[in-house]
Amino acid sequence: MKNIDKELSKILSIDKHNALTDGFIPKTGKAILPDKLLNALYWKYEQNGIEFEVSMSELRSLLDLKNSKDDERIYNALHQLSIPMQVRNFEHNKQNIIWALVSFINEATRRKETQNYINIKISEKMLSVLKQKQGYTILDIKTCNKFKTKYGLKLYEMYLRYYHLPNREEKGVGKITKTLYELNSMFGTNYKHPSKLLNMKITKSKTIAPINRGIAEIEKITGESINCFYHKEQKKFIFSWHQREKYPKLRIPYKRIDEFIDWYLQHHEKLKINSTIRYKKRLKQKIIEDDFNDLDKYYRGMLQWKYRLNPSDYFDVESGKYRDF
Repeated sequence: MKNIDKELSKILSIDKHNALTDGFIPKTGKAILPDKLLNALYWKYEQNGIEFEVSMSELRSLLDLKNSKDDERIYNALHQLSIPMQVRNFEHNKQNIIWALVSFINEATRRKETQNYINIKISEKMLSVLKQKQGYTILDIKTCNKFKTKYGLKLYEMYLRYYHLPNREEKGVGKITKTLYELNSMFGTNYKHPSKLLNMKITKSKTIAPINRGIAEIEKITGESINCFYHKEQKKFIFSWHQREKYPKLRIPYKRIDEFIDWYLQHHEKLKINSTIRYKKRLKQKIIEDDFNDLDKYYRGMLQWKYRLNPSDYFDVESGKYRDF
């Protein structure tokens, strides 16, 4: 069972709050490293709480950086995430706050005595702000780190957030609209005209507009295709994409996953787990990606012993999937 726990720990996914996905933290500019760092620190926060110590080698690994020459870049990105911003109307420690200056990072310290490590403290007040905003998006840090531009990364995060948002005009199509102001906030830009963000005409210019560049990068890295055009009358950018099955590899009904995980843990009471919440989250991701060993064995056991059902009656041999009961 230790091997299973070790295997699960390799998953680097975060439940990133949608406020952050939408570019809630300002003043990071067009550089992509602060956004990658935000994802990495959010992952560490999910594992360890608001204050944690992380080795520089692990931090570089989480950012897909190669050596210590990049440490100055990390310092600069940490500084950008420590710049206070104005936030309004939230509750913190049972107090109703109408306005405050709050940063994402409260403190970052690298001491001479332990110079291979850096101590990070996430702002508890900022987390209070985020928790009162609804929704989160599951992101894979390894995939996000493949992006070289902020345009590609932020559009990809937006795409994942709104992927299953229904388009009333056509089934199987996702669509989201964004204003020039919203995209400038997301990209860290200050463009005054839509044409600076999106080039609707094919030209020989070597300069690629941000949206065009981001969409091309998404397709190159993930294979996902996104369309965009600017609606002059509405003064909005319209992004659209074809929707596929949400979890194509999933072999058991999605709504049964949490129940199955509880069943699995009940029958492995001696399994050493540091955090049940984190373990369940990682195990769920493994099940969704069809990367969990002995899924059939334990799911069939749940059907047979908990519900007194014949597992074969609910298994489709052709698709290799179980129907709900």
